[in-house]
Amino acid sequence: MVQIEDIKNFEDEATWDLICSGRTKGVFQLESRLGSSWAKRAQPRSIDELADLVSIIRPGTLEAELDGKSMTKHYTDRKAKIDETKYLHPALETVLGKTYGIIVYQEQAMRIATEIAGFTPEEADSLRKAMGKKDAALMKEVEEKFINGAKAKGLVDNVSAAKIFEWIAASARYSFNKSHAVAYAINSFASAYCKTHDPIKFYTVYLNNASSKPDKQREIKELVMDAKLQGIEVLPPRLDFFYRRFTMDRARNVIYFGYSDVKNVGEGEQETLARVVKEAEGVTGKSIKEFNWLECLFLIGNEIKKNAFISIISVGGLIGKNNKLNRNRMVFEFDIWNKLTIKEQGWIIDNWKSTKMANSAFIELVNRMINNNEKINSRRITSVLDIYQALQNPPYSLEDDYVWIADIEQKLMGCSLTCSQADNLALDDVNITCKEIANGEVTKMQDAKLAVKINQVREYKLKRGQHEGEFMAFVIAEDSSGELDSITVFSEEFSQYKKLLFEGNTVLLYGEVQEKKEKSFVVKKVFQI
Repeated sequence: MVQIEDIKNFEDEATWDLICSGRTKGVFQLESRLGSSWAKRAQPRSIDELADLVSIIRPGTLEAELDGKSMTKHYTDRKAKIDETKYLHPALETVLGKTYGIIVYQEQAMRIATEIAGFTPEEADSLRKAMGKKDAALMKEVEEKFINGAKAKGLVDNVSAAKIFEWIAASARYSFNKSHAVAYAINSFASAYCKTHDPIKFYTVYLNNASSKPDKQREIKELVMDAKLQGIEVLPPRLDFFYRRFTMDRARNVIYFGYSDVKNVGEGEQETLARVVKEAEGVTGKSIKEFNWLECLFLIGNEIKKNAFISIISVGGLIGKNNKLNRNRMVFEFDIWNKLTIKEQGWIIDNWKSTKMANSAFIELVNRMINNNEKINSRRITSVLDIYQALQNPPYSLEDDYVWIADIEQKLMGCSLTCSQADNLALDDVNITCKEIANGEVTKMQDAKLAVKINQVREYKLKRGQHEGEFMAFVIAEDSSGELDSITVFSEEFSQYKKLLFEGNTVLLYGEVQEKKEKSFVVKKVFQI
């Protein structure tokens, strides 16, 4: 277990490797796709550089441009030595050297005022306050003082002083407080350290706190997909591990999905369910792990709200060693059960208990009741016979196919854990998985075939080059192994296959895994599954 003292001096290389890889889901301030993307570009290896990253991915910095490029891009390109580090004036190098000639922090603006214009600390703080207030009259007053101070100091001429002040004023839109940035960076490193050195505990804690996010189900899905790429499986509820909250199993390196996060199982139903299960275990003298379908139906299904019970059935929560029925079969029989009167239900339960027909099928108990028709109201005979007929010959298939399971789990848990819609495709048609690409297990493949469900399509209009004005796309997709966020569809292919590339569609992608630092799948063809 990670202790806060373990973090020590922020020099743990494995933690920095994780941050630089962009695997930052759950890492404070860097958990968005934006944070992940810029972490890979910025490659921070110290708390100061991490503080810079936290600061430059704020909206103001991303939107502020110099020479047609955002301040964020200037920082990363200069740090990576793609561009030369430039300074508006050589005198600024001592202040801006560590941030590659970019004003990132308010404290830098204050220091420039002190060193270039001779401001006292109090006057520099007045500049910071004026920038924050965006008071034009006050800024004009401070500008005059700055230019006069620079003239008296003699390091820069009036023209340069005016340009520097204009740049400082522009930085007010985005510059951040350094002390806040460092505090954020320390928390970022701490959360990344926990993810690196105790990932199963990290994911369990974050999953159990997903409800604090605006979209709980989306948060759960993103965490589950990220955990899969780390080799940690999240398993749906089962009778063998029927837990209220997400619960980790270190020995198996898995996390069990808690029924409290299944849709329609509200707080009240969670309390009722916990109580009912305990009572049922007392009545039967055995653990819920050993329950069969009829014990679940009679002892639990009768005691909680119908939609909650159906949700638990649908995600596989009642599957166990003594209950191998299909989910659709259980939902169907539960619906039939609720068409019986309370008296009829009572007779079936009493007969089930007294005759010790513990392993009987539901249809046998209904048939037994029909054969003892004195127990059925004469006006109900036809209805009960219809019920029996429906059990004998269901009006629709009660099989559980991949698509139905994936869809219902996505709807009720936010993600499909048992399988993916793409699993419906014959394995002969697929030769690579999302996880193998994302983790760099396959670094180059010309004839790659990937079956996926599309989660997101982002279109981009090309602004230059041979295909200027055309659209290309970046796609995020998943299969049962995990999620891949680096699928590229260039303009020619996008124009040809655009109709198939939409959220929720399941497709077979033919393409190429490129040998690059950032693992990428380039699409050549798209086929509907």
